[in-house]
Amino acid sequence: MENIRLSLQKQLLIIFLFIALIPMTITALLLYRTQTKNTLNSEITSQIQVLKLISSNINQKLIYFNNLTASVYYNNAIINCLEKGQAKQLTFYEKKEIQPSINSLMRTDDMILSLSLMTMSGDTLYWNDGYSNVMHINSLDPEFLQKIYAGNGTGILSNPITRTNKRKYPSSNTSIYYGRLLRSPTNYFRPIGILLVEIDIDSFEDTIITSNFNSDSSFLLTTENNTLIWGYQEENLGYHIGDIIPAEILGTSPYSIINNNGKNYYCFNTRIDSMEYNCYSFLPFSIIESKTRFIRTLLLLIWIVSFACLILTYFMFTRQFIVPIRRLSIIMQEQDYLHYFPSPDYPVHDEIGNLYNSFQSMSQRTLDLIEQLQEYSKKEAKQHLALLHAQLNPHFLYNTLDSISWMSLNGNVDKIPYIINALSNILRYSIIKENDFVTVNDELSWLKNYMYIQKIRFQNSFTIHYHIKPDMLTYKIPRFILQPFIENSLLHGFSEIHQGGIIILSIFLKDNSIFITIEDNGKGMSELVIHSILHGKSDGIGIANSNAYIKQRFGKSYGIQIISHIMKGTKIIITLPVQK
Repeated sequence: MENIRLSLQKQLLIIFLFIALIPMTITALLLYRTQTKNTLNSEITSQIQVLKLISSNINQKLIYFNNLTASVYYNNAIINCLEKGQAKQLTFYEKKEIQPSINSLMRTDDMILSLSLMTMSGDTLYWNDGYSNVMHINSLDPEFLQKIYAGNGTGILSNPITRTNKRKYPSSNTSIYYGRLLRSPTNYFRPIGILLVEIDIDSFEDTIITSNFNSDSSFLLTTENNTLIWGYQEENLGYHIGDIIPAEILGTSPYSIINNNGKNYYCFNTRIDSMEYNCYSFLPFSIIESKTRFIRTLLLLIWIVSFACLILTYFMFTRQFIVPIRRLSIIMQEQDYLHYFPSPDYPVHDEIGNLYNSFQSMSQRTLDLIEQLQEYSKKEAKQHLALLHAQLNPHFLYNTLDSISWMSLNGNVDKIPYIINALSNILRYSIIKENDFVTVNDELSWLKNYMYIQKIRFQNSFTIHYHIKPDMLTYKIPRFILQPFIENSLLHGFSEIHQGGIIILSIFLKDNSIFITIEDNGKGMSELVIHSILHGKSDGIGIANSNAYIKQRFGKSYGIQIISHIMKGTKIIITLPVQK
């Protein structure tokens, strides 16, 4: 007994080791690897999307400046003044006349420090809100001025400008200029002036706030030659506005890994195509490591707790289940359920106790089922025997003998030998016990003898037609399956018809099943009568038995269907499986 207990314990230990502990460890490692990878991919995807959103917001700012400055073209006073300024210097009074138009036209916000409108001859028409000084064409960077001309009416941003003198309101001392070449709308679109908008560089910070940018990351906005225009926490990377950043630091793909000042970063970049500017974000490795460190610690803690629970479960399972199961197995081996004897009750009412009680109940139910099965077999045999006996109604024999007697008394003796021969064949067919299934040909032979006698009895008041192909004659059907329905047509269907009764018998294959249809032009029957016949609640017990026998033998998809209409006739449909 001790060896069996140890064997069960070893098996349980192997089960816990290979089904629980090892898979749990492998799952934890795979989960850590998957979660780390998912965290990295999620952060990378988020950074790329945020960076695209920032670049889109910056581009929207540029579109805003472009739309703002485009409104100059809709002010005739300003355009006419610029047209005059091509050929001559404007007088003080001419400049003063359009100043209200400029003031009313340029309604802006804190991001715009000043606006300067210059003619091609060098005059400056300006609007200033007190934030900054007005730019003059002579003070513009020649390279920037050249880009404005080359832009051909498209807005251009300058390099950042750092002012040392104190200004009145700006949040920083760094600004950037948005320049645009103006053309005449009426005079062959020739250049008539230059529009400059000075922008506080720190006003771009709202693009960071509205884009859910990672606060631990750094952001850089550079020109096409990698000059830093604006940055967010750019000091973490050791760069300042106006610095030219090396290309190897910025990277060229949407996502790369770089090292800057001894620290590793994930570098993401996207491009503002309309301005040929680049946006970069730098995510420190430490951010990803901190998130994966939490996952690693959590998984390790879960593994330790799970391992402790596993060990505890092992010992509890050994104590609570292995020993009681072994005891129960001995009782089961000694129990003979065919000769049931009650065993003592199990002392503990737990799962094993329930299993023990269930076994006792199962033994008792097994005996009950055996008795029920035996009783059911007897009933089934009786029902089948009743079905066979019902096929040939004793009244048929009496009526046939009466017909023979009547014919002999009336001198109609020439048909008596044929009637006796037909009756002999019918009786011989009915006492065959070899098989319950016969060929269609044998059943038809019996049926023709039966119909010969019935025609003499009913004085040829009906006819029967057979629609059966020769290849159907070898298929097998239950013996006497046709007699109850033919008899039902003769005795009930034609009870009110003295001449002209017609019966049509058809046997054919369809959908891998044998269909037998029996149609008559008798008086028909109601739905209530049909229901009574099929359920054995009327004189048609032979039909009910036949239906029950078919369904019990072959399944619910087979059986008998009755379709009838009052004074129009009845159609019987018998569905059987194919048997040869």
